[in-house]
Amino acid sequence: MSKSLLAGTTIVFFALVNLLKLIPYIALGQLDSGAFYTALVLLPLAPLGVAFGFYLHKKVSDKIFYWISYGFLFLAGIKLLIEGGKGLFLG
Repeated sequence: MSKSLLAGTTIVFFALVNLLKLIPYIALGQLDSGAFYTALVLLPLAPLGVAFGFYLHKKVSDKIFYWISYGFLFLAGIKLLIEGGKGLFLG
């Protein structure tokens, strides 16, 4: 899979998951004006993040891109194992 296809697939997947998470957040009343105003304040930074990500996507080689991806996947797995272990043993 090319790095462009992987990045695009990841973006679409997380966008859909985050949209679906809005349903329980709204149902549980966790979306209040404070969360809305925080999102509104941070909104101007979104285009900067997209531009920076696009720049890095063009500059980073496929090999480095996959090493970074695997590294973050490994760290996320370790974090989940630690949290799962805490929940299992500290209950």
